[in-house]
Amino acid sequence: MRRIKDSRENETEQNARDAFDNYANGKHKRADIRRYEADLDENVRLVLADIINETFEPQGYKEAHIFDKKHRKLAKAPVRDHHTEAAAILPYEQAVYDYISWRAPAVRPGLGTHAFFRFIRNELYRYPQLDVGYNITLDIHHYFPMMDHSILKQKIANKFKKGKLRNFIYKVIDSYLQGAPLGIKIAQLFGMLDLADFDRKAERFFDIADDPERMAYWTCHYISEKILTAKTPEEEELIGRGSQFLAERFQRFAREGLQHYFRFVDNILVMHEDKTFLRIVRDLMIMHLTRDYLFVLNTDYNVRPTWMGIRICGYTFYHDHVGAAKRNKQNLARRIKRLQKKGIEEEQIRIKVSSQLGFIKHADCINLLKSLGMEKSLGKIINKRRIKPPFPGMAPEQKIHFTSIVNKCESGGGGM
Repeated sequence: MRRIKDSRENETEQNARDAFDNYANGKHKRADIRRYEADLDENVRLVLADIINETFEPQGYKEAHIFDKKHRKLAKAPVRDHHTEAAAILPYEQAVYDYISWRAPAVRPGLGTHAFFRFIRNELYRYPQLDVGYNITLDIHHYFPMMDHSILKQKIANKFKKGKLRNFIYKVIDSYLQGAPLGIKIAQLFGMLDLADFDRKAERFFDIADDPERMAYWTCHYISEKILTAKTPEEEELIGRGSQFLAERFQRFAREGLQHYFRFVDNILVMHEDKTFLRIVRDLMIMHLTRDYLFVLNTDYNVRPTWMGIRICGYTFYHDHVGAAKRNKQNLARRIKRLQKKGIEEEQIRIKVSSQLGFIKHADCINLLKSLGMEKSLGKIINKRRIKPPFPGMAPEQKIHFTSIVNKCESGGGGM
């Protein structure tokens, strides 16, 4: 694919204003955004001057720490830096997205987590269970902080031609002591570009089928591994067909490549019908990621049967349904119960927990929503309309069952 040429499309006032609108979307209530917007015309002029004259210098970052499941260090940049970076890359974002494999949908407009969810779910629904009977997940340890600057710059040079834009991106990389600053938009593109060529190689099974020497080596390795690890009657039946059959089987897998490969930033998922082949895939991926990118992987990368569930990105995927992660369900239930105890109405609760509720609703969890009283169905709406309040001016939601009053009295919660 051709490298991106700096055609100075980012040196227009309209581009600078569009970039700020994209960045500030949904953030207009923040105090720093309001202060910046109060003198937007002057700030647009300064941003354009920095891009045209190559005078942009990052103003530094303010550290922030979050402890959601694991500790993460964020780098908070000034609004002007965000605006300048967004304006510099905006006209070329689509070219970057086109370069990234469709099997890595993170940060892409209209895709992201929801697309990753659909890809895995549809893959498991579409193919027979034998074709995706085993899976392996790899997780890079501290992906953004561990990015090597020299390797990242080489990836940028392979994608962007020499010019103002490439120099601008290099300045952003050098502005952080180690890795990429997690918290700015351009760092998200770094996260996708850094492993974009790895995705292509992995999908082609690292071009082993085109190298007779490597093909011969890994074929022998596959046959010996298959014989040594055979446990089930199905595996013993495959071995009984002879080494020639096993060699042709591996070579077919190598030519087909990894048809069920997906990546979400630093999480890699591969599904396949042969667990011995997946072990070879695992070893090759670990070798390439540690040798060519200097990454360290979390050690939980065993080959597992898919019927046990694939736990990734807050969901658990099965062949016939999708469940939400236990931690996410517990957090949602606890928050809803706290709000219900405060006497907040159902619709207001739904608004307050809309982000968590929207995440959970993608899974098959209608029973959970019913137990929490958060399902929103036509039948529930009709039933509410059929309720006849016993007193004038009383809302249907205020009517409660007589048994609940009795139970409350018996438990000491009040009396007549």
